Amino acid sequence: MRISTPRAALRVSAVIAISLSLGFTTGCHRDPNKLKQRYLESGKRYFDQGKYKEATIQFSNALKVDHNFGDAHYELSRAYLKEGSFMPAYAELLRTVDLQPTNLKARIDLGNILIAGKQIPRATEQANAVLAADPNNADAHALLASIAIAKNDQPEALAQIKQALAIDPNRASYHVTLGLLQANDPSTSDAGVDQLRKAVSLDGKDATAHLMLASILRRKGDLPGAVVEAKAAIAADPKDIGARAALAELYMSQNDNANAEATLRQASEDLSDSENGAGMLASFYIRTKQLDRGEAAYADLVAKHPKSAPLKIAYVRLLILNKDLPKARTVGAELAKSDSSIPEVAVLNAMLMLNDGKVGPAFDTLQKAAKSSPENLLVHIWLGRAAQAKGDMQTATENFREAVRINPKSIEAQTGLADMAIAGRDYTTLTQVANATMAINPAMAMPYLWRGMAEATQKDYDKADADFRQAMKLEPTNYAPYLELAQLRMSQQKLPEASSLLEQSLQYNPNSARSLRLLAAILISQKQAPKAVTRVQEQIAKSPQNADMYSLLAELQLGTGDPKGALATSEKAMQLNPNDTAAVVTYTRAEVTAGDPAKALAKWQQWTTDHPTDVQGLTMLGSMQESQGDRQGAIASYKKVLAVQPEQPIAANNLAMLMVETNQNLDVALSYAQIARRVLPNSPDTADTLAWVYYQKGSYPSALDLLQDAAKQSPNSANIQYHLGMTYSKMANNADAVTHLKKATELAPNSQTAKDAAKELSTLS
Repeated sequence: MRISTPRAALRVSAVIAISLSLGFTTGCHRDPNKLKQRYLESGKRYFDQGKYKEATIQFSNALKVDHNFGDAHYELSRAYLKEGSFMPAYAELLRTVDLQPTNLKARIDLGNILIAGKQIPRATEQANAVLAADPNNADAHALLASIAIAKNDQPEALAQIKQALAIDPNRASYHVTLGLLQANDPSTSDAGVDQLRKAVSLDGKDATAHLMLASILRRKGDLPGAVVEAKAAIAADPKDIGARAALAELYMSQNDNANAEATLRQASEDLSDSENGAGMLASFYIRTKQLDRGEAAYADLVAKHPKSAPLKIAYVRLLILNKDLPKARTVGAELAKSDSSIPEVAVLNAMLMLNDGKVGPAFDTLQKAAKSSPENLLVHIWLGRAAQAKGDMQTATENFREAVRINPKSIEAQTGLADMAIAGRDYTTLTQVANATMAINPAMAMPYLWRGMAEATQKDYDKADADFRQAMKLEPTNYAPYLELAQLRMSQQKLPEASSLLEQSLQYNPNSARSLRLLAAILISQKQAPKAVTRVQEQIAKSPQNADMYSLLAELQLGTGDPKGALATSEKAMQLNPNDTAAVVTYTRAEVTAGDPAKALAKWQQWTTDHPTDVQGLTMLGSMQESQGDRQGAIASYKKVLAVQPEQPIAANNLAMLMVETNQNLDVALSYAQIARRVLPNSPDTADTLAWVYYQKGSYPSALDLLQDAAKQSPNSANIQYHLGMTYSKMANNADAVTHLKKATELAPNSQTAKDAAKELSTLS
């Protein structure tokens, strides 16, 4: 044991004395009730100053002291509502009502959130609970009015809001509701304007009243009056993002882009700490296709506000769209160091990763962001896009649906869901998304395009034609409606009109490889292959950096007997886009045609080294290895495919057959063959493979059923005829065995299959 010296003992005594004195003096600060109250009051001060993030921190601190502190739960819900974070606000209001059943304001706020979530019966429960406690509660009647509006019950809505006004005639928000109800009826629209003006006179600081009045005046054609009210809304609440957006939209409706830009630039200056506020100007530049101007504007804004993460986020977004990737990476790296916890930072860095072809890391980054910020709209949109790039369509669809749930009015979310519906040929969902998007923005062309695509697949050509033409009318320089209408005309065999429409689509988008491909297909169908080659070369001259067009040209050159030209062109395509699988496929075909399959094999080996999870590439490598007699290499490649995508039918089918041919485990081969057949149930190839595995296992009746169907589908397949003949032989049906074995030798006279068939025939004769 250690013994202290007298001097050391004195030091210890002094430390104890100081510690005790500090304990006594700070004891009052450690009182939990006083501490939580101090956090609450601090949060309220921040709230009153419009500093909602700081307020949420303080209210959360109060709840750390006492997680059952009802007042803090309620105040936190109010702060979340101000930030637009509805799900966290909803959770806090539920907790508040649970802890404080008599908190009528919390019940009213909860009821309004429930209406927004279309949970009408639960919202009605909250209104009735308030009225049971206070029969003359005006807010409860206003809530019932909102519920009636949600149910499209105009008379009930009018009755309830008038009851609210009878109780409290000087509440501006009630006059706003009555005004909107009246304004929607032509016979009372003037009275509606009067009610909104009354609301403004009662509370000039009610930004909502000014905005609603601006909306009605705009609808009535009084644009100057609407501008005045939108400006008044901004003055009433400078932090109201909707007011800034409304004013800018009014200017844009008058083709006054200069004032719209000035309005949004001021918004980005004033609201530089807000993601939505700081990004409004960027959205304007994107919408008006002024990316260079936007980049310069945000460079200036970031220089003035170097600590604003939202401004930097908007800046990186513009840099990426403007393909200024070195600068985007620099700013993105700064954000990752200083503001890594912000979900939008993860989104931007994931966008850069996707641009660099780093799909896996981008997907992982966004998955982490989604776990930490499950209600973030952008995170789900970009996670959907990353999953789509990865080929995981189910995860992509789930995230786009989640994004739509978070914000049903998000055009980006609806567009992502539409893309998934198109990819999955889910035209019912595509129609639903189209109609929902039309309701959000009736002046947008894309939803008419989507609905037209769905109608075309159902052969409802007149409706599809009308929707495509409406899309053209709304956006005359958008190439897509011309392309879709051209496809419709092709299906109707109206090829001259289709060609004209495709030329128009290329006029509006010279980079549309899909339009060019269809145009070339029409020329090929008209037996004008040389003209197709010339037309593609002409378009490449206009779009010399388009890898897809070089891939198309290489295919055409190969088809017209020019393998050397196809080789050079496909190499150019691969140079422009190292990730262009189609170009590598064409290159492979050209090399094989030119008599050098070893080079093609080497190309695929390099490709799979660079793209180790590319299922298509690995499958192609396996096929090439098989063609070169490298069965073990092919088996290894197919196994890599199935490790990435267990249900890949081609790899499973080919692997099963190789396992039979190399005398490997038949039960494992059977499982692979069954996978292939399950995914491709109508393929004669998967039927043949599964049948041959059954044959090897001695299940001849099962093999026979599959082979008979396969032979009907593919009567000129030597392999199927050979396998069918061998199965008949095992079942002692020599006559049919001879018939099919002879056919196998005739179909492939110099092949190993023919030799095997001849050998079996010699035993039957």
